[in-house]
Amino acid sequence: MDKQFFKQAIYQEIATIGKALSNPYRLRIVNILSQGDYSVDQIATELNISIANASQHLQVLKKSKLVTSHKKGHYVIYSLPNTDVHKLWNALQNFGLTNSLEVKSTLETFKKQTFAEVPSITIDELLKEHKLTDICFLDVRPEKEFKKAAIANAVSVPVEKISDHIRHLPKEKQIVVYCRGPLCVFADEAVLLLKEKGYDAIRLEEDVLSWEYKGLPVN
Repeated sequence: MDKQFFKQAIYQEIATIGKALSNPYRLRIVNILSQGDYSVDQIATELNISIANASQHLQVLKKSKLVTSHKKGHYVIYSLPNTDVHKLWNALQNFGLTNSLEVKSTLETFKKQTFAEVPSITIDELLKEHKLTDICFLDVRPEKEFKKAAIANAVSVPVEKISDHIRHLPKEKQIVVYCRGPLCVFADEAVLLLKEKGYDAIRLEEDVLSWEYKGLPVN
């Protein structure tokens, strides 16, 4: 095989993977599936698009081996094949947050307008400033995502149920709220409500997988 042909073939295949990720809906699908397994219907609902549209995006991702699927009863359930896909998405997300003025500006503007009073903290800052035993971790993702993986000893209260369960949270502890990562606002919504009720709450910028990658305890 000619050397140039070999290189072109390899780079073409890698470019195909990049092309599969070059769509905002498909990136959101990868982010969602990094938290748990979902059916086409559930993904369509999450993204507020038609089932047919969601299915098309999933097929593009599946063709590039970025998602996998299996049957469960009458439903086709999608998931990520391994953590490498999440790491790829996470690297792309972090690059955008660090290097793209448009990404940073859009995120900052939205949060200032919507969640101006919500403080946040990174994993590294948290470990430097607090003992884990002094913290109450609050997971505000859907319960199914919490069951798949969660920070050790975290309490699960989906964001839409915060008002009903807020009285059960300890006021004497620092409450660290986390969700699906920096582009998710579940944690911001929860922190805003908790602070209004007198709780010492702060949002964790990263997600549970980023926590796990650092060798920190998970359930």
